[in-house]
Amino acid sequence: MAQFTLRQLEYLSAVAEHGSIAAAALALHISESAVATALTQLEKAVDATLLLRRRAHGVALTIEGERAVRLARNLLASADDLVAELSPGALTGTVRLGCYPTLAPSEMPRLVRELELTHPGLRVEISTALSEGLQDGVRNGHLDLAIGYGNQLADDLSHEKLYDLPPYMAIHPEHRLANESSIQLRDLAAEPFIRYDRSPSWENTQAILDEAGVTVETRFKTDDFELARSFVGAGLGWSLFVVRSRTNTTRDGATVITKEIAPAPQSAEVVAYWNSSRPRTRVEPFLTALRELHPAEPD
Repeated sequence: MAQFTLRQLEYLSAVAEHGSIAAAALALHISESAVATALTQLEKAVDATLLLRRRAHGVALTIEGERAVRLARNLLASADDLVAELSPGALTGTVRLGCYPTLAPSEMPRLVRELELTHPGLRVEISTALSEGLQDGVRNGHLDLAIGYGNQLADDLSHEKLYDLPPYMAIHPEHRLANESSIQLRDLAAEPFIRYDRSPSWENTQAILDEAGVTVETRFKTDDFELARSFVGAGLGWSLFVVRSRTNTTRDGATVITKEIAPAPQSAEVVAYWNSSRPRTRVEPFLTALRELHPAEPD
């Protein structure tokens, strides 16, 4: 019989995630000594050195430590699944949710609030990553559920559609077409383009341009959504996005206006997805909260 505890595995996972015992202790709301003692006991139980402790430089996982973290996260996920199967609807402990960066500001705060109101014993941890990182996190048990775009979702993950995001143009308020209700992509093809260069956003944009038979001249490219908007607000070019800001004001105080695209291209599908091997009862509370935030439109 193994002589380690799930709590020790949780601490190991937290240290691996946060990079140091101190940071993990802060995230777990316990003392550093409690984390350090638990990890020492875990190493004795498995008879292996899992961490190299370096003063003022955090910790480094050994090869055995990296394997242990992967296995620990799988065991912790299985333990959560056991509770979910035996006590459907009772969601407690820590859940880890991931989100694509540009979707996170509009999705995560409201989702966390909804979950914590509905499940008072729950502690929610949030992380952001690009599509590949989110999908890997869901597969290895580091994330219970993630929110992202459906166009690059792997077949081995289960998912539920949340809503569609129709693409739109962002232009300067003094642009020659600022008074038009909608704009054709070819009308701006010769003007400088601001490229939001993150995957899968850029791949989606490129597909829209290709379908319209339009080639653009990129003046600036950036993987920062707000910087791309600020370039447009400064009159340095136009851009194409799917995520909509709540305000037309950029971070530096300029203004961007949005225009519908004619003819309308295919919308981007936003989905919630999870590991297909996890019981549905484990993710159902998250999906219920998301449905509350995004009610299905009537047919």
